[in-house]
Amino acid sequence: MKDRGGGIFNRDFISGIVISSFVFLVAGTLSIFGSIGAMLAPLPILYYYSKLGRARGILIFVLSLLVVIIVLKYVNSHATFLNLFLLGSLGIILSEVLRRNYSVETTVFFAVMIFLGLGLMILLYLSIMQGKGPLHLVQSYIAGVVQENIRIYSQLGGSSDQIELLKKHADHITRFFTNLFPAIVLVGTAFFVWLNILAGRILFQKNGMWYPDFGDLSRWKIHDKFVWLLIISGIFVLLPLGALKIVGINVLVLLLFLYLFQGLSIIQFYCNKKGIPLFIRIIGYFLIFAQQFLLLLVIGLGVIDVWADFRKLEKAD
Repeated sequence: MKDRGGGIFNRDFISGIVISSFVFLVAGTLSIFGSIGAMLAPLPILYYYSKLGRARGILIFVLSLLVVIIVLKYVNSHATFLNLFLLGSLGIILSEVLRRNYSVETTVFFAVMIFLGLGLMILLYLSIMQGKGPLHLVQSYIAGVVQENIRIYSQLGGSSDQIELLKKHADHITRFFTNLFPAIVLVGTAFFVWLNILAGRILFQKNGMWYPDFGDLSRWKIHDKFVWLLIISGIFVLLPLGALKIVGINVLVLLLFLYLFQGLSIIQFYCNKKGIPLFIRIIGYFLIFAQQFLLLLVIGLGVIDVWADFRKLEKAD
């Protein structure tokens, strides 16, 4: 990940601007491709920032944003400069963290914390500019998302009784997701970071570039003592005390997310052991995230592994 020589306007530099601009443009559209583009928006910045060095990497990031903002201005896109800036900035953050060759847990932790810190700064900026409190902005955003989903559900032909029920309880739904907002942000950001780390490893290795060796991730597991925190947070959720209930449900969601990854690691372990083809694994992972029942089974697999030790890791150690 060192600076490469040569003139600034070489082929890699131009390619970086073109590819980054294209991904940002896709991310700025309201479609399934826009969602995919948004999830992978940091990847070109990560690649070219690592390959060409800090100065040219930052210049690619800035020029790509300028190109995209100019184009989106003429197509009346709902994407904003701050959204695209935040997405692309993760590429720079990941490059700086990855080059320090930390463990996978430390890499994800630092990348998530720095990214959230940048997001908090943007939230405070918007709060000052609009003269509203940060919490009020969050509540307004969640309320807008709830109303938009109700509108989409009605357009898809949902029953009138269910639509009226959703409208009637829209305030309660908004309040619930506002209370759950810390866990949603942490889980969403961690998944966002993890996805780009995995995609980055494939891209870097394919192009013969150095990338941290995180070892065999199919053997990854959360420390067994965290199961007690899981149990305590579950107890908090059952308590009638509002503050403890909110804390409990946020911690519970975060821990279940970690146990989901432990369950996925177990599945990956046995896929490697049995030599399952890649395309079958991709279909399987898609089904897991598409079906809530399968998702809960994988989470349960991760939790039970505390006692069952499906991969016999303790025996191997």
